[in-house]
Amino acid sequence: MGWMSTTRRVARGARSKGRRVYHKVFAPSHQQWAMMKEMLNVLVKEQRLETTLPKAKELQQYAEEVVFLAKKNSPYHDGLVESMVTSPEARQILYERLVPRYQDRHFHVSRIVNLWQYRERDTAPMAVIEYVDRPGELRPANPVGAARQQHIAMEFLETRRARRQHLSEISRMLAAKSAPPLDAAVLEQCHFECSKYEGLQPWNPRQQEQVVE
Repeated sequence: MGWMSTTRRVARGARSKGRRVYHKVFAPSHQQWAMMKEMLNVLVKEQRLETTLPKAKELQQYAEEVVFLAKKNSPYHDGLVESMVTSPEARQILYERLVPRYQDRHFHVSRIVNLWQYRERDTAPMAVIEYVDRPGELRPANPVGAARQQHIAMEFLETRRARRQHLSEISRMLAAKSAPPLDAAVLEQCHFECSKYEGLQPWNPRQQEQVVE
């Protein structure tokens, strides 16, 4: 784990505990935060920004934080968002597009992709930071919510390795009070496969109907 990754996690935990935060210094203190806010405005409006790798890692914590604060939907948190995202156009995009898009995604709403390229004038490593779950993203993000349950169920039924990998999550889905958003045939097959690993007789929906009656 690199220095910037470690620093990002230390800073994220320190802010919530009232401790001192150490940031990567790219400019004098009176210019650093202004530069970060300008880059954050561009990122929210364009949904994608190409910059140097250290700046992208420093910017990611603010990109995650503005979405987290905007989802709180309170006057206090709206004031914090306004202090970070200074552009009215960017704030409109944040509340109208990003907040509904990430309603089920509680964290990891952004991604950094190392381009493995170097800027010509100073050989700085270049990277791309972008918001996920949007058209034109570099690669699809892991699904969340109902889409994740359907994705896990289909993977669970494909191979034995996937069944061993996702057995605990499928068991929690089937034991939940609310029925998972799966077809009846897929749900029956998931019950049948889970019964093999539980050491029980193969699951039979007719037996369950008789017990209920």
